Amino acid sequence: MEQSVKGNLLAAVTYVLRPLCRIAIRNGIGFDDLSMALQSALVSGAKAELALTGRKELSEEEVGLMAGMTALQVRGVRAAGSQANIALNYSLAASEVLAGWHSDVLYLGPYGLVLDIPISPEDSGRGSDSRCFEHLVEKYAGPNVSASIVLDALLKSGAVQNLGNGFVRCVARTYIAERLSPAHIQEFAEAVHNVVGTMAVNLKRTVRGTGLLQRTVFADYGLTEEDLAKFNGFIRKTGEKFTEEVDTWFSKHSNKEKQGPIKTGIGLYHYVENDEDREDYLKLLHGEAAK
Repeated sequence: MEQSVKGNLLAAVTYVLRPLCRIAIRNGIGFDDLSMALQSALVSGAKAELALTGRKELSEEEVGLMAGMTALQVRGVRAAGSQANIALNYSLAASEVLAGWHSDVLYLGPYGLVLDIPISPEDSGRGSDSRCFEHLVEKYAGPNVSASIVLDALLKSGAVQNLGNGFVRCVARTYIAERLSPAHIQEFAEAVHNVVGTMAVNLKRTVRGTGLLQRTVFADYGLTEEDLAKFNGFIRKTGEKFTEEVDTWFSKHSNKEKQGPIKTGIGLYHYVENDEDREDYLKLLHGEAAK
């Protein structure tokens, strides 16, 4: 017997939440914290849906009615949100600095090779030399971003090396945050949010060829452990080449001289299915109780 759209969607949400909950549990986040996070997300979602009607002033009762919450719960979410500290997006800043280092002619040598640069103008030995890491951060990440924090993140990730003489060397084009560092957690959150956001757009499409690009290729009959290792090497090489081509395209169409209001990009990921999660999802999808 087929479930309703609501039942199918709840099964899908449960399936999506399982790996997220594993990460939360491993890091000491339990029901109370997750409950507050879910309430906050529901309030934001309800506000966004109500805003589509063109109304700007929304009461806590209206928001609560749409989200299935009480006005008191909505008020509690607002109070918690008002005390939150908004941190600078240093993960994004690090990525933008690397992109600038690889595309700005000031920081490139013969054949387009990235140059070793001084950390600060004083380290260059030429006083006010504009080609330095601090100026690179200011140019591509903004004047309010700390160059020392960005440098520390890039050094920890291995994308940049300190040469020990006041100069730094770029050895990678892509920034991958340190495992379970705040930047890594933020990177994880943005990736999952963007994937789900793409799916949400495509769920509403009614005409083939519209929506956002979404492609999945998988091994019809599975892989052996040996072939999985080979596949991992293959996609790392081809995926790196593809992302570099996209990054070059962005460098030509997204710069200080040609800015646009739309923040967009692509993301690649390699997945290995969790059989237990999938079996439980299919049971929920067909209205059976998960064991």
